Amino acid sequence: MPQDKHNPFKQTGQKTALLGFSARSLIVLVTFSIVLIAAVGIAIYFYFQYQQSKMQLERASAANEQSALIEDVGKLIVLPTDEQPQIATVSDISKLKGQSFFNDAKNGDKVLIYSKAQEAIVYDPVANKIVSVGPVNFTQAQPTPTTIPAQQTPKPISVALYNGTSTIGLTETIAIELKTKMPYATVVERTNADKSTYATTLVIDQTGINASSASTLAKLLNGKVSTLPKSEQKAENADLLVILGK
Repeated sequence: MPQDKHNPFKQTGQKTALLGFSARSLIVLVTFSIVLIAAVGIAIYFYFQYQQSKMQLERASAANEQSALIEDVGKLIVLPTDEQPQIATVSDISKLKGQSFFNDAKNGDKVLIYSKAQEAIVYDPVANKIVSVGPVNFTQAQPTPTTIPAQQTPKPISVALYNGTSTIGLTETIAIELKTKMPYATVVERTNADKSTYATTLVIDQTGINASSASTLAKLLNGKVSTLPKSEQKAENADLLVILGK
């Protein structure tokens, strides 16, 4: 009987079978590759969509927190209305030692920086109170909201308090408040005004060179900057005169 290698029909059948198997394998491989690439593409698309949505939510959350903070501080002190503040967090109070503006501040306190008004406010969000208020002069470019700006220590100011109301002990109360909220201000005189019917607190810049401090003090006391009323006497040895109103 002749051997298989001499049978041309059987060899042709084997080659045809091998070719058919290879073609099917190639089709399966190509199809699998296309499906895999499509799956990876879809996964990447949804990943970037997720990241974008996450970033938008984080930005919205940060904006809401900032608005809530400004609203809380605005309930305690009159804030500038023509600008949005930059907000910093005191993270290492030891680096601010020697600056009287931060004497009563602690880690976690918020600093609201109004560049146009040249005013800075330290706020304690835990106790919900104003720690200090003062003018600020920027000596370099605007900082990012996560850093405390370079600033000059506020110039010491002497203040005279006149009680322009019938409330007994009002000047003593305000003097204690200023010691906490405006530590660079020193009360040098406390007395009664000529009248006790002042409806609004008046802050008078007696030297004419302390307009910024006068404005800051007026905001702190919910009053206004004014000139000396004709019926009142100028306070000796005081930079600012405050006539307390109701």
